[in-house]
Amino acid sequence: MGTVASSPLTAADPFALMDAIAQPVFAVDRRRAILFANRAACDLFAAARAALDGTDLAQLVPLLGERAHRRLALGSFEAEARTCDGRVLPVQLSVALGGDGQAPWHVVTVRDSSERLEAEQRIAAHSLRDPLTGLATRTLFLEQIGAALAQRAAGGASGAALAVACHGIDRFKSVNDSLGFLEGDALLRQVAGRLAVEFGTDVSLARLGGDEFGLLVAAAAREADIAVVAERALGVFAETFAVGGRKLSARASIGLAFAGADARVQDTPQTLLSNADIAMLRAKRTGGQRIEIFEPGRHGEALGLLELELALRDALRADAFDVVYQPIVALGNGRLCGVEALLRWQHNGVDISPSVFVPIAEESGLIVEIGAFVLRRACAQMAQWQREFGTAAPGYVAVNLSARQLDRDDVPALVGTVLAETGLAPRHLELELTESTVVQNADAGRDVLRAVVGQGVALAIDDFGTGQSSLSQLPRLPISKIKIDRAFVGRMDSESESFEIVRIIVSLANALGMVTVAEGIERESQALLLRQLGCRYGQGYMFGHPLGAGAIAKLCANAASLPAAEFREAVRPQRTVAAAAIVD
Repeated sequence: MGTVASSPLTAADPFALMDAIAQPVFAVDRRRAILFANRAACDLFAAARAALDGTDLAQLVPLLGERAHRRLALGSFEAEARTCDGRVLPVQLSVALGGDGQAPWHVVTVRDSSERLEAEQRIAAHSLRDPLTGLATRTLFLEQIGAALAQRAAGGASGAALAVACHGIDRFKSVNDSLGFLEGDALLRQVAGRLAVEFGTDVSLARLGGDEFGLLVAAAAREADIAVVAERALGVFAETFAVGGRKLSARASIGLAFAGADARVQDTPQTLLSNADIAMLRAKRTGGQRIEIFEPGRHGEALGLLELELALRDALRADAFDVVYQPIVALGNGRLCGVEALLRWQHNGVDISPSVFVPIAEESGLIVEIGAFVLRRACAQMAQWQREFGTAAPGYVAVNLSARQLDRDDVPALVGTVLAETGLAPRHLELELTESTVVQNADAGRDVLRAVVGQGVALAIDDFGTGQSSLSQLPRLPISKIKIDRAFVGRMDSESESFEIVRIIVSLANALGMVTVAEGIERESQALLLRQLGCRYGQGYMFGHPLGAGAIAKLCANAASLPAAEFREAVRPQRTVAAAAIVD
């Protein structure tokens, strides 16, 4: 390698201390000449220290040779490194100032990003493919609809019919309630398998969530051909399913939405899927096992959503919401260490699923007021438990923070006001943000989050692993906890890929000094694997469904700590507590 003049090193040189650092570290002068490379740096770049001495660091990291980087700037950035044995590695460089002011030099820390990028790619792949069925997720399905609409608009499929179908299993909730979630998952896998065999690559298939599947027919000659596709989708239920050692009969309802059905409205992936979903709900409400076509002239269901929005506003004014709390336990001993506050709403005697009313609240902006309500209620309740039970009370309450709330600059002020009003110490409050919210608002929301953390409140990422995350953002955000999504936890004891994803997340979180909480734990085998991987906390039906404040108080009054089996018995839910779908 070519070299430039370098400063001589002596035994008394402060660079000697760098050899004790496990991370690859270089000391370089203002011209990027390497003054010292520690052992880890020599190992990473496959070179002897003498060979690196005096070398221009830009020969190892070519980005530094570009005009914009010729003068080393303090801070961190991503780059590619070329090792002396010919490998090309993705790295993250962190540049800090060293020296004594008389002879300043720079400390350049190099972090090999290979494992992180591999983890990002694997997690991103899982966010586009449903881990249970292998079908496309809602995110990928919407992208596929968008591509099909663009092709249609460009005339690439001139005259062809295009439709989206929403396919839901009738009374699926009763399968989970009576047979259990494992059997429910088995039924979903079999339905997905039959659909894939029936349609092959002719129809784009997706699992939209729960018991709902999506079908995209993008190049049919006539609308009547699409109706035939829908009939074939119903036909996969003609034969019984083998679930849990028994034969199970099931049936489905399908909603169809055609592109171009309403000339007054521009088709978008979201509107088409929403229209198909509305049609499917109507099919279920009118008896099920049928196909319903969305008709723009019949907006009853759409009006129903508007009525729900108005009812949400009334419920907010009337303080008609309820907050329940799901236990979060230490996996080592089953101790109740925290609770997650969850919103519940009953309208006209019917439990409305959060999956129905939360999107309406998000779209209308009501989520800001509703979020503030939940924060006040949860903090007040947590303060009461602390006063009554002291160390036997849950250690913290976790409250969800929506993207709409994060967009506002007044979140830190709201949190401070609520803590002052309720008398709750900040250390007993944790705010949760979904992974997609963190990714979308990483820059704009960073100052807001730091202001919240500055008050002593903890922050956690919820549903981690589902949002095409950028793991490189984690060290830049004031996050102290990662909650691993139930989609991976629920199958980590039966699928090697899900186990590997959980292992990677726990490992990276531990390396970053973050705590992990596993969501959706249902079996002892999952809890055992999580403990072995180093995950400290968990929540899920194994430890209890969401409970009312009184039930949590009884747990606190009875014991501060219970063995896992005894704890599960204490929090065993009544089925009416669980959130119910609006129709089933």
